[in-house]
Amino acid sequence: MDIRKGEGTWTDLCEIADGPGPYTMSYGFNLDLLCESIRKVGLINPPLLARNQEGSFDVVSGYRRILALKALGKRKVFCLDVTVALPSTLKRFLAAFYENLATRKFNDMEKALILNKLQSHVRKKEILASFMPLLSLPSHEGTLEFFLKLLDLDGEVQKALASEEISIKVAKFFVAMEKTSCRAVFKWISTLKFNFNQQVKFIDYLEDIRVREDVTIGALLCEEYFIAILENPHLNNPQKVKAVLEALRARRFPRLVQRQKAIESVVSAIAMPPEACVHYDPYLEDPDYQLEIKFRHGKDLKSAIRKLHALRELEAIPELWAGK
Repeated sequence: MDIRKGEGTWTDLCEIADGPGPYTMSYGFNLDLLCESIRKVGLINPPLLARNQEGSFDVVSGYRRILALKALGKRKVFCLDVTVALPSTLKRFLAAFYENLATRKFNDMEKALILNKLQSHVRKKEILASFMPLLSLPSHEGTLEFFLKLLDLDGEVQKALASEEISIKVAKFFVAMEKTSCRAVFKWISTLKFNFNQQVKFIDYLEDIRVREDVTIGALLCEEYFIAILENPHLNNPQKVKAVLEALRARRFPRLVQRQKAIESVVSAIAMPPEACVHYDPYLEDPDYQLEIKFRHGKDLKSAIRKLHALRELEAIPELWAGK
């Protein structure tokens, strides 16, 4: 496989299809920087083309470069015609794969595209043993099957995964969800801009409530209370995210939330000295309270301790893990 044997030729861009072809492995990209580079210094590396059965050209490598040139209004491009040098579909695909592998990092949707196209030419055993490690993926059949399922997700979800707006962990939830629920969850995540940790919490709560209450996720998120949060004009996105997560958590763990409120009621009612403060984990995951005292010298500390010692209300502070 010697690309150098390709024939250099000036090709009309109109002969090259706009859409992705059999060798394309680019997905979810922005052309702005590439266009600026070509505008400033020209096209440095020529794309690789190969004739297809219809007589037009397929892009073997350089799909983004071709799109950038078209966006800039160019009419011709200097390319390497590798129709003869790379006579088989597999050789052309591998040439594109290794060129990309050497120059950039693939996003998760690109990995899915590559694995899907390899299936037509390479045995599964070889994909697992040879290509999965090159894509920084474990050589597990389950991982291969999961990445192939990413191609069944809605286009908006795929784009969000490619641009890292959602995590691969969230994509695993989406692959397992039915379509209506997936679309409902994605609408919330994309509209309110949940961060990765918030995305996982959001889905965990929804899944737990779905199982516990035998309700669909779509129906749950359409409840009046949640719609009111989503459409509240007085809250910004971070405040809406916090509000909906707190509401879901209260619904998922009602007894825990009740206990939190009871503890907060007791602690906040104590007239603590201004230099002292009681802290505890608001999620009750730590069984211990912490006492913070601010002072400048020993006399201040002794004074604060005396004030605390005189507070009988301190004995009313309940044990955090009582009943556990």
